[in-house]
Amino acid sequence: MPTQSDRPEQNEDKDVLITPEGEELDLSIGGTMKLDASEYSPVTNKDRLSSLKYGLAGLLYILRREQSIQLATGLTVIVIIVGLWLNIGPLSWALLALSLGAVWITECLNTAIEATINLEAPDPHPMAKIGKDVASTASLIATVVFLIIVVLILLPRLLDRLMLPGT
Repeated sequence: MPTQSDRPEQNEDKDVLITPEGEELDLSIGGTMKLDASEYSPVTNKDRLSSLKYGLAGLLYILRREQSIQLATGLTVIVIIVGLWLNIGPLSWALLALSLGAVWITECLNTAIEATINLEAPDPHPMAKIGKDVASTASLIATVVFLIIVVLILLPRLLDRLMLPGT
C-alpha cells in the first residue's frame, strides 16, 4: 500500500498537484498541452520508418503470442469470405471494418496495458487487477459490438442465400 509520501499532494490551488518529486503538475484543461513528453521519456522516436518497424514488430508479436488476436484473425478471414460470397454493399463493409478494427485495436491496447502493468506491478495488487480487468472489458465490449453488427448484416443475407427455392 502506498505511503502518504508516495502520493501526490493537492496544493491550495486546486488546479495544481505536487508530485512526490516536488514537481508542480498543472491539472487545468490546458495543463497537458504544456507538457513535453520528450523531457520524461528516455527514448523518443522521430524516424517514421522506425515507427513502422516497431508497429510491424508489435503486430508480429501479437499474431504469434496472443490467442485473442489469433481468434480475431480467424474471424477477420471468415467475415471477408462470407462478405464477398454474399456480395454485401459498401456501407456494410464499412460497418464490419470499423467494428472489426475496434476489436483489433482494443486487443492491442489490452495487451500493451497488461504488459505495462506486469512490468510495474509483478506482484498481485488490487490496482493492477482493476487495470487489467478494465482493459479486458474494453476488448469484450468491442467484440460484442462486432458480433452484433455481424448478426445484423450477415445473418439475414446468409439465411436468404441458404434458403432453398420453393420452400
